[in-house]
Amino acid sequence: MLQIGLIGYGTVGSGVYERLSTTSKHIEQLLGEEIKIVGILVKDRQKKRALDVDAVVTTNWEEFCQIGQYDIIFEAIGGIEPAFSYTAEWLQRGIPVITANKKLVAEKGSILEKMAEEQSTYYGYEAAVAGGIPIINALKGTLMTTSISRVAGILNGTTNYMLTEMIENQRSFTDVLIEAQQLGYAEADPTDDIEGYDAWYKIRILSHLCFGEWPTEETFSRKGVSEIEDWHVEIGERFGFKIKLIGEACVSKSEVKGRVTPAFLTLTEPLANVRGVMNGITLEGKSINELLFIGPGAGKEATSNSMVEDFIFHERVKSVNRTTNLDVEEEKETIAHALLFIKHSQREEALDWVKDQKIAVIDTCDHPEGEGWIICEKNLPSPFKEYPIYGDVALRKRTKTMHSTQFGAF
Repeated sequence: MLQIGLIGYGTVGSGVYERLSTTSKHIEQLLGEEIKIVGILVKDRQKKRALDVDAVVTTNWEEFCQIGQYDIIFEAIGGIEPAFSYTAEWLQRGIPVITANKKLVAEKGSILEKMAEEQSTYYGYEAAVAGGIPIINALKGTLMTTSISRVAGILNGTTNYMLTEMIENQRSFTDVLIEAQQLGYAEADPTDDIEGYDAWYKIRILSHLCFGEWPTEETFSRKGVSEIEDWHVEIGERFGFKIKLIGEACVSKSEVKGRVTPAFLTLTEPLANVRGVMNGITLEGKSINELLFIGPGAGKEATSNSMVEDFIFHERVKSVNRTTNLDVEEEKETIAHALLFIKHSQREEALDWVKDQKIAVIDTCDHPEGEGWIICEKNLPSPFKEYPIYGDVALRKRTKTMHSTQFGAF
């Protein structure tokens, strides 16, 4: 019998318990062995929720460790500590651990994977990225030897919901943030979502799977959505662009580069049509061209399902090590243009800046609160708010060009 330990009984932890309980017979058929959740470690405030479970429930770490001879641990508490100490303890004992903790995996994954390797066990984190989308084990399994040159995605359902509402229903940033909190999509403190941390952890994990290196926080830049103003979204819409929070990693000059940033997507870009709380991920490579994955990025059922499937996948495969290297065709430049936003009071300064930097302005759009200029991207520090454009700007909606005499013919 496989004895299972569960750390945490919040939304995800209770979902794992329910998923294992309701599908135990099917899982046992697949694994050829009986499974049983024997111990659950909870916080005091979670204990009442776990009163009716068929397992020993405790708030004491030492007692949890002594409940049974665990064969697998599910970690569902989040954060770095005590999750790191708990996970390290079991991996060093040779006991596999399954997690949905993206911050822990991004920050400590290199250490924990090394521990697992040294003890001939595994550390599974399928549910740490994009909830119900099986992207991690697709990379570990069916795409094990496939060369990837770029991975990009909409990796945070909260911000995608907010931006979708702003675009489709012309609602304000503040209004949709409050609603997202009321619906449970955003926490009372929404910093991790709106400042891009959540997506930043996830793209770092995906980068590791695609390119074989664990990126540090210094090598992947991060910009959230808190500085997006309502009129920025309106101007993007006039051009026919959709604004999204994009996480991206690619190989450039034999180095892995990555970032999280708001970006405008033309309607021909596959991720432009990922709406609401859904997540979307694209993989690009010479032999696959482009693969698109779309699905729920969070939620009790989706996340717990991914954790259980991750357990079954690893138990059946046991050793899964993706072949990765940087000897791949480098990603062609994906960002050729950007959308620059200037307030009316900044107009003369902006004219001088594009002239001094020899930056071509392709098109402009006027708005009561300012102007939006489509410029040729030169990767220069900008004194104005600027967001990249993904896709072919030639396919944009045509707006009435403003101030053409200053820029010349468009």
